[in-house]
Amino acid sequence: MNNTDIELEDTDLDVEKWTKFISYYRHYIDEFAVDVLGINLSPFQRLILRAMSRHNEVMIVACRGLTKSFISAVFFICVAILYSNIKLGIASGKGQQARNVIIQKIKGELLKNPNVAREIKNIKPGKDDCVVEFHNGSEIRAIVLGHDGESARSWRFHQILVDEARIVPDKIISEILSPMTQTKRSTLLNLQGKLKRVLPIESGKMIYISSAYLKTSSFYQRFLKHYTEMINGSEDYYVASFPYQVGIEEGILSEQGIELARNRSDMTEEIFEYEYSAVFVGSSGDSYYPYELTEGTRVLTKGENGQPQKSVVKYVISHDVAISGNKQNDNAATTVIKLKEQSNGTYIKEVVYIKTHKGMDLPEQHNYLRKLLINFPNTIKLIIDVRGNGQSLPRYFAEPWEHKDASGKVLEYPPLVPDDDEKAMNIKGAIPLIRRMNATQSSNNQMYTYMKACFEDKTLRLLVHSSEVVSEYQEESMTTEEFALFLNTDALVSELSNIKQDVTENNNIQYTRVTKQTKRDRVTSLGYGLQYIYEIEEENIQSNNDDEYDYQFFHN
Repeated sequence: MNNTDIELEDTDLDVEKWTKFISYYRHYIDEFAVDVLGINLSPFQRLILRAMSRHNEVMIVACRGLTKSFISAVFFICVAILYSNIKLGIASGKGQQARNVIIQKIKGELLKNPNVAREIKNIKPGKDDCVVEFHNGSEIRAIVLGHDGESARSWRFHQILVDEARIVPDKIISEILSPMTQTKRSTLLNLQGKLKRVLPIESGKMIYISSAYLKTSSFYQRFLKHYTEMINGSEDYYVASFPYQVGIEEGILSEQGIELARNRSDMTEEIFEYEYSAVFVGSSGDSYYPYELTEGTRVLTKGENGQPQKSVVKYVISHDVAISGNKQNDNAATTVIKLKEQSNGTYIKEVVYIKTHKGMDLPEQHNYLRKLLINFPNTIKLIIDVRGNGQSLPRYFAEPWEHKDASGKVLEYPPLVPDDDEKAMNIKGAIPLIRRMNATQSSNNQMYTYMKACFEDKTLRLLVHSSEVVSEYQEESMTTEEFALFLNTDALVSELSNIKQDVTENNNIQYTRVTKQTKRDRVTSLGYGLQYIYEIEEENIQSNNDDEYDYQFFHN
């Protein structure tokens, strides 16, 4: 199939019929995929392909697992065949995700189709040179954006598809990707050396395909732009949303699988809404920790399941106790906060580990926390919620504990006791590492307000959204345990957005949930840890002030 330079050796060939053939399948590109290439497509997939072919600014918001990458690959293969010498680019928040469309979907799946394979000349899967080359001169290339997109500036494309567009910074889209497509394509036929215009000139095309996200994101603002232009009658813009129900109807997703996803421990109502219902979500107007507050602190790109070797920083482990396995009840939740001391005695507080547990009894929780302390030997305090079921947990630590290391050697660890239990501290070799936390209304007020202050001054830092590292997990350069830390951080932020501040009839301040279905186990665990850190910061500041006073007095 040719476009800019179709050389007609047979002068009896009807150019008008040939032109109509090409024009028809460019306009009904889904029919080309089905009729000519023999690719089976669902009705919604055909709708997406047709929209991509007819509009220059296209946004598809779709449920996780709804074959977004497959549709992207099919579309660009069809375009590459129908338009010779066309340059097509796939960009993503992570370069590897764009490569996966080529490596997994085109090379690994669609290349098995003989009609597709016949058109492809070569596939280069290189990290910095990942491209599908067609016999007619067309190319599909993965665009390596890097940290700031600067490495991609030299490329020029006629069409660009931004995969998982929600995690591609708006600045990169506006300043780097979109300008790449500004060169218009001339669509001429070459008949015996004479150029003849038979098809209209075409402008560059930008396609965004992604799951939904937060209303605080630049992706949502771009979505609103597309939506407004479309409903105002612009033929350039198209936007559509495809929730999980579409996948169930087409047999791509199952109701059982959706329910399993909904009931995951790291899933909240809001996360489910943007990941599976294709709905952009925002904090309630009552939220004490709106996304606008917390998103700016999500800067950590690496979690920790254990402290790095030769680490000299301190850690605080905080554990909110729950023992029921009932779906409706709370989960136990554990947070590890890494402390980086500042010159004024306060700390940068990095939440490097979060995990929840369902149905774990007290002995199991004791063993879990003991192992966590081995992984984080620089821990200065283990905070345990002792309300209700947690009251008995510290007792399990009051005797030596044996643990077999990786080499099979059995090691004995000393008793751990509460730091306010003088009797327990008389136990031989006991370490007063445990802080018993029994929350009161007053302490909750301090906990929640201090947490908000830490978000405001950005001394509290969280892991980035899981979507920014999912490609590393899919490529197996990140373990399931490491990826789970990011998922739990997503859930933490969702829980935070659901907290509101109320005033009771007695003029007391209390912190409740906007939506009762969303738990706050992770928030509580984090809050207990921060409450202890607040205490030691106050002590450090007071100590610094005392030292300064003594120093000045001595020199006077």
